[in-house]
Amino acid sequence: MLTSTLILLFLALSASAHFKVEYPTWRGDSLTTDTASQWIFPCANISEATSLSNRTAWSPEGGSLKMEVHHPWALTYVNLGIGTNVSAFNISLVSGFNQTGNGTFCLSETGKENLKEGLRKAGKDAKSVEGMPASLQVIQIAATGASLYNCADITFNATAALLSSSDCQNSTNVGGVAIQNAGTSTTNPQSSPAANASTPTGAAGKMGASLGLGIAGGALAMLVGL
Repeated sequence: MLTSTLILLFLALSASAHFKVEYPTWRGDSLTTDTASQWIFPCANISEATSLSNRTAWSPEGGSLKMEVHHPWALTYVNLGIGTNVSAFNISLVSGFNQTGNGTFCLSETGKENLKEGLRKAGKDAKSVEGMPASLQVIQIAATGASLYNCADITFNATAALLSSSDCQNSTNVGGVAIQNAGTSTTNPQSSPAANASTPTGAAGKMGASLGLGIAGGALAMLVGL
């Protein structure tokens, strides 16, 4: 009985320490699917074949990203790969920041400038990828140093709307902090690695304007010494 209780407690703690991608719709439930594990690169061991019916229309200029997060803090990266059965997520939409707090975390417009530059390097632009499939990869690295992975499959669609300001709000005390080397001056937020992660749009993006993250709700500050 004690062993069963300990196993259930371990499973509960493991689930609570992971994260969920709510929008775009994630590829599959990596928390409850028997063969899935968020520890497995690149997409939690969930095949794209499981998400043929749940591709989300997403703006080729950077759509919204909404997650349910369960770490006090996690170094967070958002990557994109074009095509189907993506193995190379070689466009870095958000190059890395420290996501802080537990609850809902939302980027209103994810990586607009980085997406534009990544498409340019691939010989494409927002118009030429219209209707193309692609996949987002979200990585979180928490206190243990281990990486957690989730993916969401999308179709580029210029008419796809961003989440509304009411749908893209951070929970209380949830936000994002730019990563800097210890001892670096914090007087110029635009010099941070996350500066061009996204262009904020509307109310959902105003709080993150200085970091370019389009983060909704919660105060943002520079973190020194990560």
